[in-house]
Amino acid sequence: MFRLPHPKMIHHRVHLGVTLIEVMMSTMVVSLGILGLVALIPLGTHLTERGVRADRIASLGPRAFHEARARGVFNPNNWVTQTTTPSGEQTLAFMTETQPAMLVRQPYLIDPTFFGGTAVHPSRRYFPYPTTFARNDSSTTPDAYTDANMTTTWNGSTLINGVGSDGDKLIRMWRLGVERSSGVGLSLAQSKFAFQSNDDLAFERPDDGDLSSFQRFYQRGGSGVRRQALGEYSWMVMLVPEPTETYECRGSLSNTVTRPYENWLNPPINYNHIDSTVTTAVRADLRSIVEAKATDEYTAHVIIMRNRLGLIPDGDTTTTPSGAVDGEDTSDPESLEYTNERVLRVTDFFGSGGFSTGEVTIFQEGGTLEQAEDQTLKISNGDWICLARRLPSRRIFPGMPPTRTNSRYPRGDIYQWYKVVMVDDVVPDGSGNYSRRLTINGPDWPVEETDADGTAGTLLSVPTHAIIVDGVVGVYSKRVRLETQTPWSP
Repeated sequence: MFRLPHPKMIHHRVHLGVTLIEVMMSTMVVSLGILGLVALIPLGTHLTERGVRADRIASLGPRAFHEARARGVFNPNNWVTQTTTPSGEQTLAFMTETQPAMLVRQPYLIDPTFFGGTAVHPSRRYFPYPTTFARNDSSTTPDAYTDANMTTTWNGSTLINGVGSDGDKLIRMWRLGVERSSGVGLSLAQSKFAFQSNDDLAFERPDDGDLSSFQRFYQRGGSGVRRQALGEYSWMVMLVPEPTETYECRGSLSNTVTRPYENWLNPPINYNHIDSTVTTAVRADLRSIVEAKATDEYTAHVIIMRNRLGLIPDGDTTTTPSGAVDGEDTSDPESLEYTNERVLRVTDFFGSGGFSTGEVTIFQEGGTLEQAEDQTLKISNGDWICLARRLPSRRIFPGMPPTRTNSRYPRGDIYQWYKVVMVDDVVPDGSGNYSRRLTINGPDWPVEETDADGTAGTLLSVPTHAIIVDGVVGVYSKRVRLETQTPWSP
């Protein structure tokens, strides 16, 4: 009779080692784990560097603001501007002549580093220095970014300020330096000392890897006087006033505010300018408007830049660029002229209405997709962009005392800085043009509550221009009162 063996009597063969497959599997698991740890090292280093950089930028804004105040940057008596010649400087002559003396109400950019580093270029007087929308296509002529070229309408069919045969003023502001003596601005070296961070100390590594890094010192008389720094971070200060109604201060103006007079009142305002149209008598009337709206209250935007280029095309930029740009060939699509400061048209804008985010579409007319991606519309997450527009002038029609047919009273320009948090791909429109949509984070865009013709209604004052300055990594904004001769001056 067959009988199954008792379970205790069944003997299993005992393995005295491991198989090759088990060894290979174990090796693979260990290798993957080690590779994962190795991959985390550069990632952790990158995140650490990004955190340190963000912390430095966050602390640098308030520090730069307080240093600017300590150095008298907010005192207009310390500002200098360029004369009408390519070289030479003069004290700012845009103060009102009445007491208390206050600055003409318009935006200003205090930028001694750029101002001192481009001493032979007339275009250094303005920000931004280009006079045309950015476009890297030599087959077309770039158009000027004046208010006459805006695509936004205020009554459904007419351009905001109409097209004037006598020209239009570009949406720009004065770029100013800081004086070191009467009428003389800071040199480039002095500007860097005052408008550049020296906290990022420079270390030099010896050829012998066993030796520790060491620092270099600036020498004077054989003795070290100051540690050398990398100087990666520098800044400039943009001062922007609130828009205002010059119509309220028209007083007994004896002239119709035509386009030449409107251009005189639009920023950048030269308080002493006269010509064949704006005579001395007319200037006196226009000055009365400017003086009535003068203010010392501004919003100061401390614009922090990392590894700033600071280049500008040789000569003035009133024509289509050609030739060399500080050694760069402007026919080269990678010319630095198109990536340092550039102005773009805004074709679409969506504000969140009380929240901190929104969307904006920037536009390139003509050119190629490669040019749009690599130069003109080049922008990344974490970059900053300045949105701007010129508010439509107040139109005075017959029946609105004093009766001045077709007068135009400016209301000023708006400049707001936003951080880019998301970037879409460049999209062609099928007509040879390109656009890119950006998601931005920043302050609410102001909404004008009255139509330009004085009738009831709401005019959405959407931005029309975008200004990109390469290298901007942070913007610190704070209200400030300038150091003027007023009872409220700090």
